[in-house]
Amino acid sequence: MIQRTPRPLVNRNIKGFTLVELLMVIGIIGLLAAIAIAQFTSYRARAIDSQMKSDLKNAAVAMDSYFAEKQSYPTTVTTITTAGFSPTAGVTLTINVISPNSFTLTASAPNGTQPSFTFNSVTGQIN
Repeated sequence: MIQRTPRPLVNRNIKGFTLVELLMVIGIIGLLAAIAIAQFTSYRARAIDSQMKSDLKNAAVAMDSYFAEKQSYPTTVTTITTAGFSPTAGVTLTINVISPNSFTLTASAPNGTQPSFTFNSVTGQIN
């Protein structure tokens, strides 16, 4: 009688990934994606802040340009667009003329690091 050796149930020569290896890769990709999304949100908020500050600086220049011609500050954003101001989409600008020689500008936009920034013509600073 010829004795046969039993065949192994698993063929060890098959190449591929095990379930544990695939789960590890998926976990690592998920972790990297979570970090990237958080960074992207932070970069986007800072970009919105830059848009608001840029609009404030450009509007202040347009206000001074208008003042140089008319000897008074305008009270509407529409008026300073004639002096060269081009507003950014999504940024709301508010003009507040405090006195005949001073004004404040407030720019606001959703999803920035803070809801609004204010330019003061007396100090020349953005807060």
